[in-house]
Amino acid sequence: MGSPESLIMLGLGPLIGYWFIMKMYIKFVTFRAHSPLPLVAKLFSPFVRAYKYGEEDFYGTDGAPAEIQEMRKKGLDALQKQFDALTGPKAEELNEQLRGLSDIRFTDTNRVPHSFQPVIRSRLRLGFIATKSEGCSIIDVDGNKALDVSGSYGVNVVGYQKYKQFVTEGIKKTGELGPNVLGPLHPCIFDVLKHLTKISGQDEVSFHMSGTEAVMCAVRLARFNTGKKLIVQFAGAYHGWWDGVQTGVGNERAVPDSLTLKDMTPAALACIRARKHEIAAVLVSPLQGLNPGAPPPNDLTLMDAKVRSTADKDDKYKVWLDTLQALCNECGIPLVFDEVYTGFRMAVGGAQEYYSVKADMIVYGKTLGGGMPVGVVCGRKDLMARFDPEKPMRVA
Repeated sequence: MGSPESLIMLGLGPLIGYWFIMKMYIKFVTFRAHSPLPLVAKLFSPFVRAYKYGEEDFYGTDGAPAEIQEMRKKGLDALQKQFDALTGPKAEELNEQLRGLSDIRFTDTNRVPHSFQPVIRSRLRLGFIATKSEGCSIIDVDGNKALDVSGSYGVNVVGYQKYKQFVTEGIKKTGELGPNVLGPLHPCIFDVLKHLTKISGQDEVSFHMSGTEAVMCAVRLARFNTGKKLIVQFAGAYHGWWDGVQTGVGNERAVPDSLTLKDMTPAALACIRARKHEIAAVLVSPLQGLNPGAPPPNDLTLMDAKVRSTADKDDKYKVWLDTLQALCNECGIPLVFDEVYTGFRMAVGGAQEYYSVKADMIVYGKTLGGGMPVGVVCGRKDLMARFDPEKPMRVA
């Protein structure tokens, strides 16, 4: 008959074999679907050394002849004069005081390749101390007017005049209560809730101070209410500066509870299906419909953003979202739309309406407040619970 130990091993053998095969299968489908970009970039980032061009070789880095280099130098000299003309005496004095603001040091030339930054930073002064807005323009401390071509990085949807009107009306309406009363809510909340639940199509709303914080809240609530830990995001998406959603360069810690999968691929769908028992949420940035699977030009790289045609966007990316939504519904995984940047520019109902896809949670941010510090999570009632009524010590 054999020893009890051998009988136990004999009985568990098939189960152990099945477990081992499933473990290998999950590793395989994850490897096949995982985007290599974050891992490779993070792996090599400690070893890639910076190099910088000085003024003497700045104009001939491509081996251009001397006469072309001289033309380039004259062109940069002319551009510098134009920049200097835009900087009045007050602005010049105040710009020097901004040296202690680390944000400026990071962003003043962040669209320039690193090797060219020292010369550009020394030649073109980009600081801008503004005192007021007028129409589509911003006016600095010296009275110089500049056209705001980016709409304040895209959050300015209805124009400066309207936002100033909104702020004035808001202060007038809530001034008697004041901004520092924490706890009680002003009656205007009912109007806000009515609009947000209608636009999002969700049951409940949660307010935060930024889009990043709202993403943190959505992920935390999804984990709490599903009892799972793993989240899925797609290569090229940006879900805020929180290190829990930054799996590549920019994060100094390991992120074992987040998978960054290839966008718009059957392999990603297979991975989600295989690991459905681990996944708390699938995060989607609808902005990727313009540039699927690849990051737009950012602080680390200057890549060609392949902006797709409207027909392509309406077709292939919508099919992808429809398929992803059906899979999430089948597997019982919450689908989270991160609309911090897209907001309501795509449609009144946001990307949900534009692509005719119903998410389980939606995150709004800067665009919702026109740049004001705000973040909002809208979601199904069962996903928005912050405590377990059956287990009083289990809270989110």
